Amino acid sequence: MSADTGPEFDALVTLMVADSEFEAQTIVAVLSDREIDAVAFPSVIQTLGLDGVGARMVGGVPIQVRGGDLDRAKSALRANRFLADSVDWDAVEVGDEDPAARKLGAPGPMLAFGRVMVAVGAVALAAIVAFTIIGMLSQCG
Repeated sequence: MSADTGPEFDALVTLMVADSEFEAQTIVAVLSDREIDAVAFPSVIQTLGLDGVGARMVGGVPIQVRGGDLDRAKSALRANRFLADSVDWDAVEVGDEDPAARKLGAPGPMLAFGRVMVAVGAVALAAIVAFTIIGMLSQCG
């Protein structure tokens, strides 16, 4: 069996973890354009409308490729970063603004609630760590 046909070559490996399903699907499209098979695994929380915050709460959206395509996928993303930076998006004509699209992109109450919950969780974690350290120090002295 050659090195490029074994189970390690075909097994899925995580290329990266995106912050949102939109970002993950965009990266999958870039890789697909370079004829690299990739798949994104969005979480259940995103189906509840917490795409950005929800994905970060569960660690993001993993993007996986075959092990044998990993180096090629990384190279494709580096090349795409250069191409994306070279586009003057202010000069791209997209037509009149669609009010429905603007409403879709507006942060709703669920997104605001998600952000509050992430902030509350961070404060609670900091408090737990602080109290644990104080408790440990009080036992030492």
